Amino acid sequence: MVLVATIAVGVTGGLLAWKERPEPGADPLILLLAGQCWWSATLIFRIDAATLSSKVFWVDVSWIGVAIIPIAWLLFSLEYAGYTEYTARKHILLYSIVPAITVFLGLTSHSHQLLYTNSVIIQEHGIATLNRTPGVWFWIIAGYTYLLGLLGALPLLKLVTSQVDPFRGQSLALLLGLLAPWVTNVLFLMGSLPSAGVDPTPIAFAVSGLAYLGALTRFQLFGANPTPIRHARNSLFQQMQQGALVLDTHDHIVDMNDQATTALQTRPNEALGRPLEQISPDLSALGSATQAGQTIYRPNGVSQSYDVSESLVTDIHDRTIGRVITLHDVSNLLRDQQRLEVLHRVFRHNIRTNVQVILGNAAYLATHNSESKAATLQEHAVEINELGEKVRSVIDIFEQSREERDTLSLNSILDECLDSTSEAYPEVTFEYASGQADFAVDCLFDVVCLNIIQNAAQHNTSPDPVVSIEVERDGEYVQVTVQDNGPGIDSNELALVEHGSETPLKHGSGFGLALVVWGTDIAGGTVDIESSETTGTTVILRIPILSSK
Repeated sequence: MVLVATIAVGVTGGLLAWKERPEPGADPLILLLAGQCWWSATLIFRIDAATLSSKVFWVDVSWIGVAIIPIAWLLFSLEYAGYTEYTARKHILLYSIVPAITVFLGLTSHSHQLLYTNSVIIQEHGIATLNRTPGVWFWIIAGYTYLLGLLGALPLLKLVTSQVDPFRGQSLALLLGLLAPWVTNVLFLMGSLPSAGVDPTPIAFAVSGLAYLGALTRFQLFGANPTPIRHARNSLFQQMQQGALVLDTHDHIVDMNDQATTALQTRPNEALGRPLEQISPDLSALGSATQAGQTIYRPNGVSQSYDVSESLVTDIHDRTIGRVITLHDVSNLLRDQQRLEVLHRVFRHNIRTNVQVILGNAAYLATHNSESKAATLQEHAVEINELGEKVRSVIDIFEQSREERDTLSLNSILDECLDSTSEAYPEVTFEYASGQADFAVDCLFDVVCLNIIQNAAQHNTSPDPVVSIEVERDGEYVQVTVQDNGPGIDSNELALVEHGSETPLKHGSGFGLALVVWGTDIAGGTVDIESSETTGTTVILRIPILSSK
């Protein structure tokens, strides 16, 4: 009757689990309960069998259910706790090798002695019982069963201390369902149970079935389960907008997301397990600065800037076991800040100076008829007008940075720039071999190239001014070199190009180079300037090729 009740409980649990499909763990639990029911059913037939051959038969076929149970238990536990990466088909095939061999050996036990070496009928208290001597494979499958049982118990043990009440109840019920047959089988194998040679493990399945029913009904096993927790944490870590890397107490990188990989210009297999100092000495050197608040990390060779913050990782005993460093890309914020500083400087200094000169000369003209003062007044008014044009170009560039931009032919850009500039500065000789291989580039380089070529012609005070232009492909970029034989550029003017920002003591006089730098940066290119009083100025633009024509 106990075995019948065991089967009834198992079937009930299996039907409840079936209704929860395709919840993670439902299918393995159904398989687990089916294996238990099969083992219990075969035990009933074995007890009722009268001959040695019939008893041996029911034992042999019982291995079908016996072999299923450990695999089903492990798969159920892994799916329930969210370790689904270990439940792929290849893993299932791997877990099934030993049980499959066991089932085959069970069904063919009459032809070998791997599972059992001997089978006899023993009469005890008037009852005929089967006594079989275990063979080598019997102990292999027994050890394998306990191994999978232990592996399946480990994820559940973590949930025993969960802050979520249903998870604690579920995990305790499931562990009880494991331990009941586990302890019973161990005691039987040790000969500690008066079972007359009959393995009473199927009887303990009654306890397992009730425990699983409790988990299903009382603790809502598939109504609230912890499956998403691990995946959500991994997903949040990998998909967060900020770069994040986890360091242990020895500053070794133990985890990092894709954004951190990009920021550190490395690859996970190169960085994980190595000290941060070896991967990024600059970031490591920030050291205690991050503990005091935040600081800025600028990787070498790129234009990106990251706001760095740090948080400590502690365990349940409040011990510090590592730290998490987050890298927030603030490149655009810093660029906007630098642009505002330049705009503020130009408006504060250039326009105020010009206006003061205009007002002073206008006052003089009110009482004196002076052509020179009128010319000065006109000159400064023109400068303000030109400045206004530059500001309009800068604002256009900023507006286009937020829009999808067209592409232009680089040859067309350079031809038009040369036509307009040579017309404005006929005394300058322009050297350019037009008609080379053409490339489609961002339309912002129209403004950039025009300003570079105009500046090379406008400020060239050589008695024989020459501006030469060369175009050369460099991988996925095209390099445009504009060289003049003028007097060079003052070092203060190059502050924005060399350092990406200006200082109160080192800054440019206008918007020309700022427009070039900002336009190139927004379009994804780079600009380098080499200047000398003796050899003139060389501007090198590296422009992304959007398509070849």
